[in-house]
Amino acid sequence: MPCTSPKLNQPPQRWSPPPPNWYKVNVDGAVFKELGSIDVGVVIRNAQGEVMGAMSKKISRPMGAIEAEAKALEAGILFAWDLGLKNIVVEGDSLAVVQAIKGSVIPAISIQKVIEGISWWLKKFDNWKISHARRSSNTAAHSMAKEAKLVLESVI
Repeated sequence: MPCTSPKLNQPPQRWSPPPPNWYKVNVDGAVFKELGSIDVGVVIRNAQGEVMGAMSKKISRPMGAIEAEAKALEAGILFAWDLGLKNIVVEGDSLAVVQAIKGSVIPAISIQKVIEGISWWLKKFDNWKISHARRSSNTAAHSMAKEAKLVLESVI
């Protein structure tokens, strides 16, 4: 009997650009238990799809997947702020973290303070949105997170 799962039958999502004069901040986190670290990837693009900045960052602390995704979101927002961007769309592939930022779920205790910090930073932007992205539309950030395994601290 063929599988009829809607997720398996959907075509892969592709990256879509932000509105004009906005920037899309794609983030991803990866856990490397054997190294006792998490790695973060961030790619920021404009409405034409041009890369405005990219970052691979290693955080040498043992954490789980949800903590890695929350720290990736935090790093992406801080990077966007450092670049002077004012209108951002943040995309990550952790539904739990995206929902926590939106306030539709109570965040896990292990990421509550990170979520509070992210919320504080987001208020500093002129405009912001956050959305959940499937892994297939977040491949650039995922690749940057995997590359962080090879760096000492961070590469921008």
